[in-house]
Amino acid sequence: MALRGQKPRASTTGAIPTRFSEEEVARIDRVQARFGFPSRSAFIREAVLEKAKSLEATKVVEVRDVSEKEAIRLIDRYLQKHPGVHYVDDIADELGIELGAAFAVAQKLIDRGRARVREE
Repeated sequence: MALRGQKPRASTTGAIPTRFSEEEVARIDRVQARFGFPSRSAFIREAVLEKAKSLEATKVVEVRDVSEKEAIRLIDRYLQKHPGVHYVDDIADELGIELGAAFAVAQKLIDRGRARVREE
């Protein structure tokens, strides 16, 4: 006779073991008691999820190493495709160009009449 076991049930929670120093545990206990968290685990869970939420909202900008000629081409093309008012730092972030280089290129484009400064 052959027996077949049941499939293991998928866990709806996961344990993540971690260690804290005695000083860190004491600090957690003080905060837990002061703010009424039902347990250390509840406090740690909320703290970790809040940190994850904060990091998820953080914009990461990857800066590429581009020549001045390439930066001019990229920013000029961006301005042609996206008419309107733009901040140089936003364009630099969008295109991944180092901020100082983007400002230098913006000035060159202004000097060449390819861009202009917004009048207030």
